[in-house]
Amino acid sequence: MVILGKHEIKSGEIWAVTGSVPTARSAWCARIAQDEERADATALLSFAQHAEEAQKTGWPQARYYGEAGRTVAEFLSFNAVYEVNPFEVGARYPETRNAYRQRLARLTKLLNLQKLKDHHVIALSNGETRRVLLARALAKNPKLLVLDDPAAGLDARQRAKLREVVAALARRGLSIIFAYRHEDELPSSVTKWLTVGKGGKASERKAPPSKPQHQTQPCANRNRHPVANSNATPPVVEINDLTLTLGGKALFKHLSWTVRKGERWILRGENGSGKTTLFALITGDSPFAYAADIKVFGLPRETGTELAKIRRRIGMVSPEMQAYLGFGPEELLDRALRARHDLLLLDEPFMNLDARAARKTARRIESHLRTHPEVTAILICHRHDEVPSLFDHEFELCP
Repeated sequence: MVILGKHEIKSGEIWAVTGSVPTARSAWCARIAQDEERADATALLSFAQHAEEAQKTGWPQARYYGEAGRTVAEFLSFNAVYEVNPFEVGARYPETRNAYRQRLARLTKLLNLQKLKDHHVIALSNGETRRVLLARALAKNPKLLVLDDPAAGLDARQRAKLREVVAALARRGLSIIFAYRHEDELPSSVTKWLTVGKGGKASERKAPPSKPQHQTQPCANRNRHPVANSNATPPVVEINDLTLTLGGKALFKHLSWTVRKGERWILRGENGSGKTTLFALITGDSPFAYAADIKVFGLPRETGTELAKIRRRIGMVSPEMQAYLGFGPEELLDRALRARHDLLLLDEPFMNLDARAARKTARRIESHLRTHPEVTAILICHRHDEVPSLFDHEFELCP
């Protein structure tokens, strides 16, 4: 049992927490996790932790250049989790290294991290980073786990896996606070429902009238898209026969894709399938762009091509920009739309927004695209119910 003010969260209970202001909800979660009376027995998972790890590298493009930062194995090591000081003599820790290794092995299997342990944390996709952060939160074997929007950035399959993991942890006696944006992200065994108001105060509420419907979308064949229109407009993005291996993984194999002026595409794929990497190839942030047959606005990546000339015509929104640069999603979108870019690359533009703000953002995107029919847009979004209208082309990457 864990005491939270006037509330008692018993072993194995799952409390669902929502709120109309994400910052207030996140601040409430942080206060719960950082309370001195239970800090040693509490673990937190939040986007702020993602941002903290990202900002240690200093620049968003670092993930594409060399081996920056720690590997997943180093990030989850006994020394890293317990902040071991090699010069401290006689330091005591709550468990042995052997006990820790055994638990970490179970967590690695539970969260399917086996193939990621040698990857650098900075090079992971947003969804993969969330799974690693969850493993780190559980590494100290806490009594209370506080999850602040843990499903953000996860594909449908990983959201389903998260529900299973949370339910399994609760059955083992772990007390869990699950702050969420969408009710279909929650496990079915929620025991109490709380709402955090603008002032940061939590109050109990009744459960939803019906249980959320958990649905997953099957992965289609690689590179699925409509047949090109015979009256096609000029190409904006041309990728020809792209083959790329990163970290020992064959990410793309003979991939070809053409995006034409005024088209609106949804770029789909599971976490780690290469969606964000594809955006980096388009913008030129990835050095691999210069060894591939890629043209943007008809300009190839070759000596003599002015990168800045291309970049000035591209507007970008992404979780990485939020994490590294500290901008919110609405601010990033506002900057992209005001500049009247010819190409919009919208990577999870609803990340860290509550449902109401996400709908408002979707309407802004729709309005801009209706007003500017010549603008080309590519959207990465894992939730089908958040996709704005007008996005009528689809390109899917499968692992």
